[in-house]
Amino acid sequence: MPAKECPLCGGTMRLRQQEAVVRVPGNLNATTRTTREWVCPDCDYFEEAEEER
Repeated sequence: MPAKECPLCGGTMRLRQQEAVVRVPGNLNATTRTTREWVCPDCDYFEEAEEER
């Protein structure tokens, strides 16, 4: 699991990935949106993860 140092407290941040289902009225198909963010469990600091290409 990838990890990096928190800029606020120096703790270890973890990469969290979440999927959310988005439903648009009038569209039968649901869209799934994936978000990735770095989260520090020690101080609750978070930031969006950069996209890897």
